[in-house]
Amino acid sequence: MFANPTTLRRGLIIACAALGASACSDSPTSGARRALTVSLTTQAQGVVADRALADITVAAGVNTLVITKAQLVARRIELAPADAATCAGTDEEGDDDAKVEDGCAEVESGPVLLDLPLDASTKTNITASVPPGTYRGLELRIGPVSSGNRRSVEFLTAHPDFRNVSVRVEGTYNGKAFVFMSPVDARIETLFSAPVTVDASSPNVTVAIDLTNWFSDGAGGTLDPSNSANASRISANIAGSFHAFEDDDHDGHDDRHR
Repeated sequence: MFANPTTLRRGLIIACAALGASACSDSPTSGARRALTVSLTTQAQGVVADRALADITVAAGVNTLVITKAQLVARRIELAPADAATCAGTDEEGDDDAKVEDGCAEVESGPVLLDLPLDASTKTNITASVPPGTYRGLELRIGPVSSGNRRSVEFLTAHPDFRNVSVRVEGTYNGKAFVFMSPVDARIETLFSAPVTVDASSPNVTVAIDLTNWFSDGAGGTLDPSNSANASRISANIAGSFHAFEDDDHDGHDDRHR
């Protein structure tokens, strides 16, 4: 759950929920909605990149891994209100039409395929309208799609290669081409460094994803994505690689840390 509004934390939680709204004056309401965009970036967070790259290269020891394409399936994206202790609730059957009133604002109810930018850009992937208010964090559900409801059928018709797959990465490992696919099923929460206010200013939230860590062995080496024995470790790395923050100028860096 969201335990500390001043501390950035990433983690997996067992359950989340769908669209809801609280009645507090400084919290999201069910009235007029405001514009919000959600962007993605994979650029390093320490410094602003000064050039665009065609792909991401990770060199460790004698091994070199190059990522040329990376995609994720988002099942649901939500914002947690400033006064909410948690976004956890009861998952609705089928992720289709049912809603769970848990106080969180639904930004995107997927599934939706996210193409991650591999250069230094910040790419706006989602434009949504949400209840005005102050939010303390974002929750992102990454999960595979099988079938069973209208949205899933439509998604699989458009993206048949993603049946039972939520992550797909293309690239080379020591010069040999690979395609890594995984049914990562994770609910990821991240707190903003400072609450984000959704009002007439139409803010942007950027989700930074550390692709360089996806294939790390944790000891300075690189995991071979073609080796099935590494799949669970890679999936865990993916689940821990997300960090969200307010980024109204779309430069891929936290507006509060300048």
